[in-house]
Amino acid sequence: MGMTVKCFIASDAVDKLLDSKWAKMKEESLFTTRSSCVKYCDRLLHKGLFHRAAKVERKKEQRKKKAKDEEEDTGADEEKDKKAKKKGKKEKQTEKEDEKKKTKTKEEKKEDREKEVEKKEEDKKESEKKKKERKLKLQMHDDQFFLDGDEVFVWIYDPTPMSSFILGLLVVLGAIGVCLFPLWPPEVRIGVYYVSLTAASFIGVILVLAVVKYILFGFVWLLTFSKCSFWLLPNLTEDVGFLDSFRPIYTIEFSTSKAKEKQKEKAEKNTSKEKEEKILKSETETVDTITAETESEKSKGEGGGYKNGEDQESETGSEQSKGNDFEVISTEDVQNGDQS
Repeated sequence: MGMTVKCFIASDAVDKLLDSKWAKMKEESLFTTRSSCVKYCDRLLHKGLFHRAAKVERKKEQRKKKAKDEEEDTGADEEKDKKAKKKGKKEKQTEKEDEKKKTKTKEEKKEDREKEVEKKEEDKKESEKKKKERKLKLQMHDDQFFLDGDEVFVWIYDPTPMSSFILGLLVVLGAIGVCLFPLWPPEVRIGVYYVSLTAASFIGVILVLAVVKYILFGFVWLLTFSKCSFWLLPNLTEDVGFLDSFRPIYTIEFSTSKAKEKQKEKAEKNTSKEKEEKILKSETETVDTITAETESEKSKGEGGGYKNGEDQESETGSEQSKGNDFEVISTEDVQNGDQS
């Protein structure tokens, strides 16, 4: 099994150098022609940034080529006979196609053109994808020099970033400092001792809480016959942040049957409250109507009372003659009835 490497083609590298800002400088541009780019790349090759590679044909491709050559040799005579037969068929087909083309309208021709354009674009995209995904088998070339063309060159230069260099240096210095612990000042050693104790105790408390959490859950679950699940610090062992692992402090979950009963009780309470509110509203409306009627009667009796007793008697007689089943009652009688 070979290793995967990053490579580039010489012509693409030269084109990119000519399109770069160093080739478009007004004064003393580095790359003026393709030959100058080739010289620059040759210098980089000799410095060991990349090397020239040769394409190696795979066994499958070689077998396919051999099979094609054999088929071409054996099928040459048969193809001649087939071509003669095909010519006659093609002539007939061309005549039919000419007739069909004449009957086609302009709209159909436009549609055909659009379809052809779409097919060409799809073919181009597929070919580009294949070129990108294509894998080559490479081998070190004997002649190491840069050539402008379809030659393949493999990158060797793989620089390490500055951040990794600094981190490695800090790790080395830390290891040396730990080894020199007996030479530290006594105050620093005492401070490190207490810090290590606090860190160890904190880790121990977290481990104890993780164990107690599961013990409490099992105890509550058995007491309630799997109807209630109590979790202490549910996010303590989850993949969350430091502060989120201590939120919430606890959670209580009930089984579905109890939850449904609670929902039913809440719904019944809400319906009973709504009914009571409706009854109160209806009672208040009736009381308001009665008070309004009594006030209107009082205003009539005080402001526009009857002028003579004869008029009262005539009105009472007319009401009796109409045959109504009610009697006229004064406000004084109403008040006396309420007091009784």
